[in-house]
Amino acid sequence: MQIQKNNNIHFGQVFVKSRNAEKLLRKADKAIKASTATFLDTNIPEGHKKPLWSVLSNLITKRQASNPNHILIDISEKSNQMLCVKTLDNKGFVTTKIDVSPMPEYGTKNDFFPTKDLLKIHRQSMDTTQYGRSNFFNVIDNAEFEADTLLEEQIRTRPEAKTHLRLLPKQTKEKHAPTTILNPKRLEKAKLKIIEHVQKPFEDYKKLLYSAIEKEQNKLTTSEKTRIPRSMKKKMKKKYL
Repeated sequence: MQIQKNNNIHFGQVFVKSRNAEKLLRKADKAIKASTATFLDTNIPEGHKKPLWSVLSNLITKRQASNPNHILIDISEKSNQMLCVKTLDNKGFVTTKIDVSPMPEYGTKNDFFPTKDLLKIHRQSMDTTQYGRSNFFNVIDNAEFEADTLLEEQIRTRPEAKTHLRLLPKQTKEKHAPTTILNPKRLEKAKLKIIEHVQKPFEDYKKLLYSAIEKEQNKLTTSEKTRIPRSMKKKMKKKYL
């Protein structure tokens, strides 16, 4: 088993390592778009007719988003026209390594499905339709399957999380000054008590003032004398004088 030493590896999903590999993949996509061949025996994404890397890479990225293992694509050491597809685990160890050309293969059914039956050869030789096949897509499909298998193995062999019950240390209560009041309701009551204490002497003066005013009013009402009419005074003078 080999460990891949590369600081630029993005763990998870799929990663094209070099610019030359990207250029070769774009070149293969252009060739496949320009061809009119019917592709057979190729893992083409659902809803598409041609094996385009620009389509498959987005689908693999979404499918493998939660997978810590990854697929690495780089130029092969054998040839600049071939790619090396590697499957690496979450620690960076290479598990599989396959060299493949991203360019499609073209031919007839006889080329792709050779048979020894003379009747079938005669019938198939009449078919002039051009067919295509992409071995690169099949290799990528195997690499993705390998990454999923590694994930299942990692989940199966993962040690179970152990829970430890530990008593927490006793928390000492914080000491507050006697003047600090923590409860807001008690604080409001204390404020009312302070106001009452401050206003108490003024309340006493207020009561004394009101009582003095009442006495003055009573004096004024009692000292008023009843007046005798003038005509009555004259009659009384005539009688008694």
